[in-house]
Amino acid sequence: MPVYRFRCRACGTFDADHPMATVPDAGPCPSCGASARRIITAPALGRGDSTAMRLIDATSATADTPAVVSGAAPGRPTRPPRPVSRDPRHQKLPRP
Repeated sequence: MPVYRFRCRACGTFDADHPMATVPDAGPCPSCGASARRIITAPALGRGDSTAMRLIDATSATADTPAVVSGAAPGRPTRPPRPVSRDPRHQKLPRP
C-alpha cells in the first residue's frame, strides 16, 4: 500500500497509508484532527521490511559515516613481512 504525505497547518507533515484507488486529497491530522492537504513528494520505494531492504539501509548508512578502524580485525592473520635481500647486487637494481 502506498504511503502519502500530508501537511497540517498547525502540526506539520505526517505520512498515511491509503490504497491507490481511494487516496484522498485531504485527511485528518492524527495530532489535532484538523483537515490536512496531501502534498506531492518523491515516491517511497524503499519502505519495505525485508532482509534485503535492511541490508541496503545499513550499507547506505555507512557511506556517510564509516566506522573508524584502529587496527586489523581480531582473529585475522596479518601478512608476513616481505623478506629483505642482503645481496649487494640487488642494491644496484633500479628502484620503482
